[in-house]
Amino acid sequence: MNNVDETIYNLLNHSSKSSSSQSTNSKQHYYRSIFTSNVLQNFNKNKHSHRTMGLAIIPKPDPTHPLQRRQNYIELPKIIPFIRSHRMPPIPKVNQQDNKNQIEKSSKNFIEENINKMKNSLPICPRRYIVSDRKGNKFLIDGSGLEKDFIYKKNYGKTPRYLEARKIVHEQSHCHSEDNSMIMLPPEERLSLINNLKDRYEDVFTEYQHLPLHLETISNIMKKTNLTNELVNIEHDIDFLEKHQKIFIVNNYSDINKK
Repeated sequence: MNNVDETIYNLLNHSSKSSSSQSTNSKQHYYRSIFTSNVLQNFNKNKHSHRTMGLAIIPKPDPTHPLQRRQNYIELPKIIPFIRSHRMPPIPKVNQQDNKNQIEKSSKNFIEENINKMKNSLPICPRRYIVSDRKGNKFLIDGSGLEKDFIYKKNYGKTPRYLEARKIVHEQSHCHSEDNSMIMLPPEERLSLINNLKDRYEDVFTEYQHLPLHLETISNIMKKTNLTNELVNIEHDIDFLEKHQKIFIVNNYSDINKK
């Protein structure tokens, strides 16, 4: 049996020791595309095309061939004289020349006027800008609202004229109404009104508290709504009388009620 070559172990692929040792020591092989060189070339093609710094690539002059006279001379184009397309005015006659001399010349000296204007004019202040982002975009500070220019105005903090005029008209009409048909409520009567309203509020509130918790009948529901409305109205009247110290009423209030 030992001399027989046909065994099952001969069918296996035995890798050599050298190849196994090389595979263990070498790095793992990765996939590499065939277009990598083209991609890198296109990527680096215009990468530094925006740069302008550095030495200019200009061929240096050869010392064996020095410059000659008028070697770098550039011929300028010929000057073409301007030709008018329309006719020139005719030459004036002798009589016309005499009339022309009789015309009064203006005594205004434009040169001196311009000099005085420039002396008296104020210097132009530079415009102020502010940079808004890192790309260098900017806008004017004046009129943007970032600087409080309105506090330097002459009428800053003052009441406008139209409000003052309206106040005067209102006071005049108010005084006129006071003299004719209005009278100021005395302070004692105002305090007595406030006290009476407070007493009335307590009475209504106690009546509101005597209502049952669970309202079943329509009469109880209507009573609750009437009491709540009355409480709100009394509170409003008390606030009005306590807020305003001077209250004007109609002078002939009793006569109006009689009518």
